[in-house]
Amino acid sequence: MALYRFEARIIGRESRGYSVVAASAYRAGIKLHDERNGKTHDYSRRSKGVVTSTVLTPQGAPEWVSDPESLWNRVEAGEKRKDSQLAREFILSLPKELSREEQFRLTVEWAQERLVGPGLVAQVAIHYTKSGKNPHAHVLCTMRKLDGEKFHAKKATEWNKRQVLRELRESWADAVNAALEKAGRPERVDHRSLKEQGIDRMPQPKVGVATTAMKLKGLLQDPERFKLLRWVKSLNEVRPHLRAIQKEGEVSQIGLGETWWEKSVLLLQAARHKTRETVVDTWRKLIGSPAPKGPDMAPHQRGPDMSR
Repeated sequence: MALYRFEARIIGRESRGYSVVAASAYRAGIKLHDERNGKTHDYSRRSKGVVTSTVLTPQGAPEWVSDPESLWNRVEAGEKRKDSQLAREFILSLPKELSREEQFRLTVEWAQERLVGPGLVAQVAIHYTKSGKNPHAHVLCTMRKLDGEKFHAKKATEWNKRQVLRELRESWADAVNAALEKAGRPERVDHRSLKEQGIDRMPQPKVGVATTAMKLKGLLQDPERFKLLRWVKSLNEVRPHLRAIQKEGEVSQIGLGETWWEKSVLLLQAARHKTRETVVDTWRKLIGSPAPKGPDMAPHQRGPDMSR
């Protein structure tokens, strides 16, 4: 099943002194020198996770724009504020159903049409995790358009509008579906929310690279994000049964449920039994723990503490 992900964010200097040169080096898996703070950022050791990386430039751009070190050092030098916005990044899920060449072509063509064509510069990097289950692209683009040999004096603020972001989200879904169709694949993605699609399911929380790394390194045996993910999966397994019971409105049994309160008690008992049964079964599949023996679920099966 092809997955859809379109995440947009701003990389800013802020008070932490973040560097877009470092961001570029990390995403491309290369070594770059940051002229602003005199540091060299070497991420060449993680190049195994980077399938390919390239810089896309507008037509007629000067040569220095194609070099990541020159490009992002000029971006850094042009922004004077300590909280300057340095670059805009798009993180895109790539369909596993496509080959690496098709994934790269898909990302480049989308970035070329939507970002570079209007005048921005974009660095594209294709990443694969060790498991190979999460192919994705990082598109790091400038906040300013090129104006001859230098960047424009004003930032391209039109990309900050929500409507433009919605259009970009939809355009990425269209591009992915077109690539899947061209490859003869039946899978399709949808940029709309679960609610907009009419799907009665809670969105699963993102675990994140940092949390996964802590678990793999043994720093945390069972991080809260993993607990939350298991709990949401359990709830999603239960929801169809709850909706079915809710739709029935009552429990039909001969000789019982003659009054409203008797029907209510029977309904709650049925819901409780089915919910517990489904949650325990789902939990066992997820973590391999045995089903609880008592009538109530054990504390660790009630989901993470959401009050914090």
